[in-house]
Amino acid sequence: MEWMKSPNRWLPLGLVALCFTLGVATRAFNDSFAVFVPRLERAFEAPRASITGIYSVAMIAIGLCGPFAGLIVDRLGPLRLALLGLVAAGGGGVLASQAGALWQLYLALGVAIGVSGAAIGGVFHAAVLGRWFSARLGTALAVAWSASGIGQMILAPLAQALIEAHDWRFAYLVLGCGVLAIIVPVVLLPWKRVDAGDSAVMVLRRPPGTSGPSLGRALGELPFWALSLSYSMTAVAIFCLAPQVVAYLASRGLTLTHAAHVWAITGLMMPLGMIGFNWLADRGGRVLGAASAYACSALGVVALWLVDGPDDWPLLAAFAVLFGSTSGSRGPMITTLATLRYSGAHLGRILGCMTIGMGIGAGLGAWIGGLLLDVTGGYGAVMVLSLVSLAIAAAGLIFEASNRERMR
Repeated sequence: MEWMKSPNRWLPLGLVALCFTLGVATRAFNDSFAVFVPRLERAFEAPRASITGIYSVAMIAIGLCGPFAGLIVDRLGPLRLALLGLVAAGGGGVLASQAGALWQLYLALGVAIGVSGAAIGGVFHAAVLGRWFSARLGTALAVAWSASGIGQMILAPLAQALIEAHDWRFAYLVLGCGVLAIIVPVVLLPWKRVDAGDSAVMVLRRPPGTSGPSLGRALGELPFWALSLSYSMTAVAIFCLAPQVVAYLASRGLTLTHAAHVWAITGLMMPLGMIGFNWLADRGGRVLGAASAYACSALGVVALWLVDGPDDWPLLAAFAVLFGSTSGSRGPMITTLATLRYSGAHLGRILGCMTIGMGIGAGLGAWIGGLLLDVTGGYGAVMVLSLVSLAIAAAGLIFEASNRERMR
């Protein structure tokens, strides 16, 4: 591996750990949101669509702030982007704990958490790890992105325990303060060395005297739009379901605690699938990795749809394994393909623009999912939306994956 030849062979691994840790911290609120949904509905006497709308705003904010995150990392470096993400996430959690009206939750858990997600997400991971990894970039990014799954596994039960110990306000206060506590150690890291990168990788990424493709050039190419389509429709497929999984399982006869544990197990599978499917893409081919991930996601949605009670443990297990292992696997694949195609001085802005589609797709997916439930009174339409979106997303990613394989 290229990092084994680096003067500091452990720094690249430390950076993967850093990206992972910051990802867990800043995704704490999105990853545990499903646990809060029933409590927020009761506390504010609001319909489901109004509550899941908070999640929608957060995801749309992630997308709309993506270009600004890319601009910051291209101009000012990853440290300032990390600090922005930590302050926004921690501050949003603290403010949410004091909310007295629904619109205040939209600001704290929607806008602020959205800013944090844009700051410490695919743009940040690619900017940091893209300087240190080449052949195994997909696997390194997958480990960083797997923070979402580990965060869900840890934070969903933690949030449930904090709520049961006191209430949902106390839970948000504890989570917010925990994120803010990370700021000091992050500032003390050797960021100049991090920014310099591995010289061999940097030359490979951007030969001397070149700046790489511009944003304008990327916008004029079909691969950019294929990856953006895949980003957005994958987000619709996942997030029309994710905020409602706990409530859906409760409607099928599971207790809220049991449902939260199933969701936590789903999160446990996410990092395994992220790393596994991206390892498969690095080693066995990017088309194979993408097609396998989408097929497993679809089977997981079908398994969830068929759950009829707490005794349907084979279906619950199938959902947790298939849906959980693939939920975040496409993000690293898309980021890897974009980094390989558009590496250079403008990569942050290009990736940031791609996240617009992801954020809008996730936001619309979460909102439409809640709206479909309110209008139809059932979850069938939500399941259909997820399956159709998966099929469209698969076409976009497989298109660019096949292009990359032909370029070998």
